[in-house]
Amino acid sequence: MRPVILLLACASASLAVLAEPATGPVIEDYGPVYYVPETPLELPAGVRWKAVFDVSAAPEEPGKLNYRFETVARYLNMHARAGVDPERLDVAVVLHGKATKAALSGEAFGERYGQPNPDADILRQLVAAGVRIFVCGQSASAFGFRAGELAPRVTLSLSAMTALVSLQSDGYALIPWGTD
Repeated sequence: MRPVILLLACASASLAVLAEPATGPVIEDYGPVYYVPETPLELPAGVRWKAVFDVSAAPEEPGKLNYRFETVARYLNMHARAGVDPERLDVAVVLHGKATKAALSGEAFGERYGQPNPDADILRQLVAAGVRIFVCGQSASAFGFRAGELAPRVTLSLSAMTALVSLQSDGYALIPWGTD
């Protein structure tokens, strides 16, 4: 009986380890993912995975990280962990509405809001991983943001609609994750 109990305890401990999320390998500090022991959908070799995340929502609490950017990091990390070469992941984020302020440089954000941009670090890591960040020119103008206030490597678009249509016509699949 004792060996059976020991075996069950070891099996439970192994399952607990599988249930622990981990970050990386693409974005080390964000986007924790879970190990999936059996791939439920085949990830064909050689395919380019093109995704555009439509993000317009932002946390109501000042200084809180927009969890929608964690989702973009998770997308990169989980595919890399599942064996997809990160070079085959083409990812874009289109910011508009309340999410527009995340596109501001640290200096501009601090001047406008009197605190550090809570999304600056994750956006910097996403850009370093090759994620393209677009900001809606209509939203930026409505909030009074100038092009010179945007963070490095953020692209100003005529509108979010323009960026989304352009990317989708280039084969990007729309992920409307942050539009609540």
